[in-house]
Amino acid sequence: MKTSNQSTQLMQSMLDLLIPPVENLAGAGGLNLEEELLRMSTEHSKYTGVIDRSIDAITRLLGSSGLNSQVTSEVIQQFESSDPRLFELLLEIVYTAYYSDTRVHERIGWKSGALQPDGHPMPPWDESVLDTVRKREPFWTRVN
Repeated sequence: MKTSNQSTQLMQSMLDLLIPPVENLAGAGGLNLEEELLRMSTEHSKYTGVIDRSIDAITRLLGSSGLNSQVTSEVIQQFESSDPRLFELLLEIVYTAYYSDTRVHERIGWKSGALQPDGHPMPPWDESVLDTVRKREPFWTRVN
């Protein structure tokens, strides 16, 4: 993933357009999701290069001003029209990273953490469960 200050600003601008701030919660660009997006793009082959290719596409659409420009909704719409599959993957990875963030969980009232934090221990294994099965004759043919 590109790491220059300009590309980071461009990406944050793009992320905030995709998921804007709401009340007391920053948009996707303000939540500093870059590390999570990088992790996802390196661990999941489906997302390999999605962020870099998206930044490149948006930079091309911005023209000569390139990385020094603010991304606008018109640029995002042009990007979506020019490469719908890449745009779909970008949305998917951004939404996944955004909705995995605990700050978003708090904002939407979603319980974070382990589903069973106290655990539910299983009872010890009872070998007698197999007694009935062991009494049956084999239904297969032995082959040596």
